[in-house]
Amino acid sequence: MRRSGRLIALLLLSACQPQARRLLLLDLALSEPALLNSTVQPWRDEGYAVEYRRFYPHLARADLGRYRVLLFLLGREPEAPSDALTAGDLALLTEWVLRGGVVVLGYDADGEGYLDRWTANRWLEFAGTGISIGDRLLEDTTGRTATTTGRLQPWAEGRAMGDEPLGSVFDPFPLDRNNVLATRDASQLLAVTSRHAFVRAPRTPAPRPGAGVAAATRIGDGLVVVISRHALGALGPQFRPTTAPAQQLDALERTGEFLHALARWTRRPAEWAHVPPAARGVPLALAQAPVPVELAAPGMTPPRGVDTITLPLLPDPKLARATSTPEWLRQQGMRVLWTPLFATRDGRRVVRSGASLDSLVALLDAGGFNLLAGDAGPESTDSLHVRWEERDAVRRAWADAVKRLQPTSVAWIPLLDYGNARHAAADSSRGARGEGLPAPCALDSTLWADGLPSAASALGRLAAEQRTLVIALGLDVAGPHSYSMGQEFCDAAWRRGLAGLIRAGAAGGGWDSLPFAARYPTLRDAGLLPRYYRALEDEVAARAMVLRDRVLKQRRDLYFAFRLAQPPADWFTLGLLRGFELPDRPLLLFTPEIWTRDLLALQRARGLNMVHAVALAPPSLRARDWSGVRRLVFQESDGFWLTPEEPGGPGASRRMSQDSLGRLLRRLAR
Repeated sequence: MRRSGRLIALLLLSACQPQARRLLLLDLALSEPALLNSTVQPWRDEGYAVEYRRFYPHLARADLGRYRVLLFLLGREPEAPSDALTAGDLALLTEWVLRGGVVVLGYDADGEGYLDRWTANRWLEFAGTGISIGDRLLEDTTGRTATTTGRLQPWAEGRAMGDEPLGSVFDPFPLDRNNVLATRDASQLLAVTSRHAFVRAPRTPAPRPGAGVAAATRIGDGLVVVISRHALGALGPQFRPTTAPAQQLDALERTGEFLHALARWTRRPAEWAHVPPAARGVPLALAQAPVPVELAAPGMTPPRGVDTITLPLLPDPKLARATSTPEWLRQQGMRVLWTPLFATRDGRRVVRSGASLDSLVALLDAGGFNLLAGDAGPESTDSLHVRWEERDAVRRAWADAVKRLQPTSVAWIPLLDYGNARHAAADSSRGARGEGLPAPCALDSTLWADGLPSAASALGRLAAEQRTLVIALGLDVAGPHSYSMGQEFCDAAWRRGLAGLIRAGAAGGGWDSLPFAARYPTLRDAGLLPRYYRALEDEVAARAMVLRDRVLKQRRDLYFAFRLAQPPADWFTLGLLRGFELPDRPLLLFTPEIWTRDLLALQRARGLNMVHAVALAPPSLRARDWSGVRRLVFQESDGFWLTPEEPGGPGASRRMSQDSLGRLLRRLAR
């Protein structure tokens, strides 16, 4: 009997072990899997099997029995389109921790995600955790070094949990963007910020030395951890550019120690005793939410057609570098000065003076730049929509630029700002809640039949006339008129996406009359979001290919360049890049993201051959040790792009002179 009892206990234990090792990752921003590699890597290293369910980012009852740890990355609403927490999610979160599971809530910081922070705070109050997520970003203008974005952010320090610290207690480390976490008891804090940190209150900065940035509470036999999603992904690319200290990349080793220690700690319930338990909670009240919270009950299982994938994704080392790169790029890399061709005065675009252009040429020479890129205003050459004075100003600006640049060794990449491509008013883009967004509908007919072709043709004529000067044409999609996941349910896109679903037999014919607000949840709950977004991506790729071929008829040897606010990871950007892709030359990509080597290798496996230039902020050039900057520019990327302007605001360093900037850039070579 004793022996059989031990055998039964052993079998039960072995049955529980797979669940104990499984981690479910849900992301309400529907992030591209490659952008979550850095988030999950510490958890994978500590023994978890990570499964990511991208297109149904909500809990189902079946998840309770399959997983022990939930890594729940919250959404961007209402400031940006995404999915959001539901009442069903909150109900299952409670069951999850009461069953002895671990919930890690990764909130969105720095200007986005107010809705989910509000909803999460109501649940944290209901559960009696004593943790509250603030709405203001922590900053520190006395920081050790500027980040790659040029903004100074406070570093963090791990706190001891019992006999062992989470990471290094005494050596601070960068932890990306964080808001203030308020706790009932200081012993709940897993990490705190620097002594000089502050938040920008409505009128004056409010000091927040030692404010919490990661906290935990025990609920029954379970555990709740609260930390920003940016901190969880601080070791690599995310859907928003990473803020890493370019001059002190070795400090990220301590960041990795903290994140690995956090993942390891969640596997050791005996060590949670040092965290205080939850107190009595308050009733859950969602009626005052800034945006109505979806009240649907949780489903038993995820919808059919929605898959989970194992993370992290592993890139092929053979694809670490782009193919068919030109000789000049292999030898020098891209050294790009990014500045618009036109100056701005009183909010209006004006032609640069001769002295301004001469100053620009002097900076190009002093810094050893080989490329000049920026908005060239091609949309203003349209004779049907633009007054002759404005058309004439653009022609004069182009002629002046050609005159100044031809004697130099610098090539020119004139671009179209996507936000200026539409002349006539038309449908706006629509988010997951059906709300109108600043961007135009991505498949709007006036955009693709009029605005974009007209501007592309104008740039093509310029390139055909200036064969030795213009090396590439480009599109700037880095402004507010861009697209993301959880977006595009306008009528034009809905009709195209729905037509593809109906042809495949996946959707019925009655969906064409669904109101804006019902479109996203209908697709999500039917398991059709992956097919819908694939249909939109294919449509964008087909239209972009037409634009590409129009330009190549004017000049066959052109490259195509794109500036993005973040790495390519959404249906619109990927469709755009697919449409402009050519087999014999790479696309030129400009983003602020510093960790792109593995990310682009994964994209090359999908057929997108790209070279990348990373954004440099002038303050990051004031370095004694250039090894970190050089590594980012020429190992992780294929060069850099830089705007002469420096970030302003309190704590910004004084503006660097052109001579100083040029001398520093000359030192930055392969």
